[in-house]
Amino acid sequence: MSIVYAQEQSLGVADYVAVLGETIMRAKRPLTNTQRIGEMIAGANFIVTARDDGIILGLARCITDYAWIAYCAELAVKESAQGRGVGAGIMAKIHELLGPKLGLVLISEPSAVGFYERIGLERQDSAFFRTRLDRS
Repeated sequence: MSIVYAQEQSLGVADYVAVLGETIMRAKRPLTNTQRIGEMIAGANFIVTARDDGIILGLARCITDYAWIAYCAELAVKESAQGRGVGAGIMAKIHELLGPKLGLVLISEPSAVGFYERIGLERQDSAFFRTRLDRS
């Protein structure tokens, strides 16, 4: 079956955990704290998923004003689905849905920098981050 890319605001905690749990980000997210994961999903007003026959392969969890910018908190693809164009497909769907007037910002895992450069994102050197003290 073919992969379906869609905006999916009703993403469930189990699907989020299924994807992030199979990525290099698994140690950086509170995957056992389902309440916090639910809050993270609820706080994102733009979520795009990739599914193959209903099985989730990847997701992007973003926040946008729908006028100027979108901030992508995560673009994640299960390790078992990487190399199949899923991440690029999610990014293409984001661009399709948000249109040409919106910019997109994200912070990349070091191992994914080459992917973002290959799909046409420009590297920026002026990002800043304040570390959270509560990682639960």
